[in-house]
Amino acid sequence: MLQKTVIRPCEISDYSALRTFDEFMGDRRIDMQHGNLLVAERQGDVVGYAKVAPTEFLGWPLLSIVCVAAVVRGQGIGGDLIAAVAESPQWLRLYSSTEASNLIMLSLLKKRGAREVGFVDNLNISEEREVLFRLK
Repeated sequence: MLQKTVIRPCEISDYSALRTFDEFMGDRRIDMQHGNLLVAERQGDVVGYAKVAPTEFLGWPLLSIVCVAAVVRGQGIGGDLIAAVAESPQWLRLYSSTEASNLIMLSLLKKRGAREVGFVDNLNISEEREVLFRLK
């Protein structure tokens, strides 16, 4: 049976759950205070999150992180998070980016209708190509 994913604004009480699977640098409590996070919940458990930085991409909002707990990857949660962010009426435009080797994120973005708009080489410490997308 397919489980329903609930996407909702993150609350400070979600912090302990996020810490169990968050793979990215930084302190999510700061993002929570700024209202930049949405969480994905399954059967009452927080299993993923997405971060939108409102003005990080040349003044435009940037979907900068999508993170899903390893135990539930491949179940559509990442796509649900991307869709919820992209469908939000608060964004006139919305961008995202990912490293060229991140095949999972590339696939998720394309499945959700993101349009590749360019790339930047040597941006990251790894010097890997960063692919830029417009979601809206």
